[in-house]
Amino acid sequence: MLKVVRAGDGLTAVAAFAREIPRGSWFAALGEPLTAGERAEARTYLAEIIGRHDVVIAGAADWLAAQAIIKRDYDGAWWDAEMLAQNEARQRGEGAHGKEALLAALEPIVEAAGALNGPAALAASRAGVTDQALIRVAAGAAAQACHQAALVIAAGAGADHPFAIKYRLFAGGRWPLGFDGDRFVVF
Repeated sequence: MLKVVRAGDGLTAVAAFAREIPRGSWFAALGEPLTAGERAEARTYLAEIIGRHDVVIAGAADWLAAQAIIKRDYDGAWWDAEMLAQNEARQRGEGAHGKEALLAALEPIVEAAGALNGPAALAASRAGVTDQALIRVAAGAAAQACHQAALVIAAGAGADHPFAIKYRLFAGGRWPLGFDGDRFVVF
């Protein structure tokens, strides 16, 4: 996934990326055992975003476990690193294309990502979960991953950027939840 992230593609690639978003397997693998590839992607994402190579990657068994993890306090270093990387990608995109052009290019991303509530609700329903707030949190996290990946594309970064990796996890059916103690949990 995120085939369209190639250095130098710019805003044309952002438009192509918006068309790819609905093709993801959003939330389809929740609760299934993590594959070796998913663990490796999550480990690489963390190494790149916060510089930690020693993090244990764990899976969440179900929506209730996921809810418990997201209700805990976020790891401040992780959140700060994400926001710093997001701001850097935005600034690079604005520098390359201008603020107005970048904002215009992101509009289709917002529209495509806004539709992710449907797949989140379907996955939750199949698991017997009806908590609308939890479903909105899942869809919102996926939408943020789309936005971050689009910024990376606009900035001309490659598929090894942490936000490209995070997007691939989401589009592949997962939901990176965050830290639970010293473990990083992916649902």
